[in-house]
Amino acid sequence: MSSISSRSKSALFGGERVFERALLREFTSLTAGVFFVLLAIVLVTRGVKFLGLAASGAVASDAVAAMLGFTALAYVPMILALTVFITILMAMTRAYRDHEMAIWFSAGQPLTAWIKPVLTFAIPMAILAGILSLGLTPWASKKGRDYRDQMASREDLAAVAPGIFKESSRNDRVTFVENFSGEGGAARNVFVQQLKEGIQTVTVANQGTLLTKPDGEREVLLRNGRIYEGAPGSANYRVAEFDDLQQRIEVGPRRATSQAVEASDSLTLSQSPDPEHQAEFASRLAAPISTVLLALIALPLAFFNPRVGRAFNLILGVLIYTNYLYLLKIMTSWLASGRVPAWIGLWPVHGLLLLLTVILFWWRLRPHR
Repeated sequence: MSSISSRSKSALFGGERVFERALLREFTSLTAGVFFVLLAIVLVTRGVKFLGLAASGAVASDAVAAMLGFTALAYVPMILALTVFITILMAMTRAYRDHEMAIWFSAGQPLTAWIKPVLTFAIPMAILAGILSLGLTPWASKKGRDYRDQMASREDLAAVAPGIFKESSRNDRVTFVENFSGEGGAARNVFVQQLKEGIQTVTVANQGTLLTKPDGEREVLLRNGRIYEGAPGSANYRVAEFDDLQQRIEVGPRRATSQAVEASDSLTLSQSPDPEHQAEFASRLAAPISTVLLALIALPLAFFNPRVGRAFNLILGVLIYTNYLYLLKIMTSWLASGRVPAWIGLWPVHGLLLLLTVILFWWRLRPHR
């Protein structure tokens, strides 16, 4: 009798391990697809914004790709947390829909038995999200900020959008290029107006080409044009024609601004008593914490009821996630303004999500009559 009982227990635990291994395999297969879909959404939405800025001349067209890359890197920790949430929700919903969970419950196993395999999958992802949030995000923000400053200091044809009058950051030069249909992508019908020490210089050329010397110095080569020089309001202007005119591009001084809080390293933020620094550090710590919490709440949310439709739990999950994210942003702003002490941090919001998770587990575990 005891041998039969021991065999039944081993069969039960063996079946449980089979379920766990199958679930972990499903989690792994879904993760890559969900991650890349979310990453593509971020790239498309941010890319449209950067292309709009490039079209208006606010951003150089050759800076769009680099700025989009740095922005995507900064979003990776948040994407990882959302990936874990959606992956578990989709996999467990499928298990309910295909009656695998009914078999599990009929064997006398509770829903809480799935916490272990879910955490086995979620904790490594949370550790990765924490490393990226504490290390990669500030690095990407710093590089993106430095690159924007570098591009802002450039005053050359690469920062000009065709068909738009572009004013320099120092408000002393206006440049217009009709198109870039010239030989080798050269600019056609170039117009440059510059005011320096009360003397206005207007340069028009049929074609313009940007040159970069080996030492990094940049020059613009204008061909077949004229130069008009004189004082504004005066009829006394000097006119000169040229076949080739090579001018050195003066690089504007880089903005001497302090490093942004988002670009500061995490160790510096953790040791700073400034409320804004503490708020930024707390928001970075939220990435691994939210990954684990969202993974846990996905278990009871995955319950599938054919009467309410397949998308009900997904809609409910999206509502919970968006409100959780919204509360985190509100609490972060309160921390930055000093309305909430630094030792409290974002723990009330995390605690609220944990409490909701416990309530949902209790609701699913209690006997329904």
